Amino acid sequence: MAQHDEELTCLCVRTGDVEASASFIPNQGHVDCIISVEDGALVVPCFVQHRGSGQVEMVVGRARREPVYVSNIYLAPNYSCILTDPMGAWFLQLLSRLAAGFNALAEALHELPDWEPYTEAIHYRNWEQECHQVEAEISELTGCSAILQESIDNCQSPLKARGVPFMVCNLEGRANLPQGQGQTGH
Repeated sequence: MAQHDEELTCLCVRTGDVEASASFIPNQGHVDCIISVEDGALVVPCFVQHRGSGQVEMVVGRARREPVYVSNIYLAPNYSCILTDPMGAWFLQLLSRLAAGFNALAEALHELPDWEPYTEAIHYRNWEQECHQVEAEISELTGCSAILQESIDNCQSPLKARGVPFMVCNLEGRANLPQGQGQTGH
């Protein structure tokens, strides 16, 4: 127990009269990141600012004009509780659907004292949107590929119907001609 108290004392910072810029707020448990500072000490930041992108800016709070640390925030799963109803359909609909539903969910999550659920929802939404964008690109490329394959197939028929393979039958068996041989200049 004494060792645990000693570790907590090392991690806590005495802020005194130091204040962060107006955009930062007191940490008050929003972020549990630990920062390694110049003297090698590990401290919990006293002032934080939510960036809204799944990241947080942090200031240790020991001195004026100190460096701002930036970290991603992730929600750590709690495997100690057994879930009987994994994730409600209503929650997945808010998380995955129209902007209005997601915005309501994000606003409610942002009001929670812990910032991790909000940032995890933002990560989810960004990755889902990127996935939809990639799927749309794949669909577009698949369509383009099908059109090109149809064009290729349509070119083969006239070549065959006009007897072009017969016109150059002297090249049969020589599919790997070096460049320049067997080509006509146009």
